[in-house]
Amino acid sequence: MAITEYFLPGARVMPEGIVVGPDNDFFAGSSADGTIYRGRLDEETAEVWQPPGEEGRISVLGMAVYQGERLVVCGGKTGHLFVYDIASGELVSRTKVAGFLNDVCIVGENAYATDSSRPVLWKFDLMGGASEVPVDGAGEDAYLNGIVATPNGSLLVAAQGTEMLWRVDLESGGSERLADGFGADGLLLIGDILYGLCNEGETMDDAVFFLAGLRIEDDARRVIPLGRFTDPRFDTPTTLDTDGDRLLIVNSQFANGSSATPPFLVSAVPLPLTWG
Repeated sequence: MAITEYFLPGARVMPEGIVVGPDNDFFAGSSADGTIYRGRLDEETAEVWQPPGEEGRISVLGMAVYQGERLVVCGGKTGHLFVYDIASGELVSRTKVAGFLNDVCIVGENAYATDSSRPVLWKFDLMGGASEVPVDGAGEDAYLNGIVATPNGSLLVAAQGTEMLWRVDLESGGSERLADGFGADGLLLIGDILYGLCNEGETMDDAVFFLAGLRIEDDARRVIPLGRFTDPRFDTPTTLDTDGDRLLIVNSQFANGSSATPPFLVSAVPLPLTWG
């Protein structure tokens, strides 16, 4: 029987990032203390891969895998971007910038991370160098969050604070708004479908969490809404990835605040989805 939920051990994990690895595995991180977990897709319980607090890693948010060999990790408000060798677990590089690094994607030899404190992206060469890429027009209240790369060399970036989706052209450096009402946290692009974990509500107490879908057309210059997908297991879902057959969705329990308690779970949702 296929596994439908994965357990991240710990008293207060508050997981945020997830990425599928190269060896029938996945990585997930704790926003609360910086623990990095490694789980197997055929086992229900993940294990601690990197203990909390090491190398100044006190919080883990977005993650990405570079060429199946490196795990790239956002350190949130610390401004750190960590790069680990997956085979050995050793730290390859740690770069600090003046920002809130929330989510990350890989383009060629570089990593691009969103800064939730300002309307900019950070471009990293994975060995220490970093430079800013402005998202013109996004506004100071954008709270940039999810980010994915498209096949044609552009980035799709979710402004969670203003509920907008932006396209950033890496060749020209220009930005354009693609959609309103799409204030996603984590993003995932599979083929021509963009998945985004969104929420509605004035406060966390009345928030409704759902997965939204957009069809991407015209070299990522036009989007068509597909609908919403909900699951009773969702518990402040934040980020997601796919193993090819399923979506793996992290349940952060952020809305539960101080009452968040184990188990902290990753939900496996079979593809394709039926949009509502």
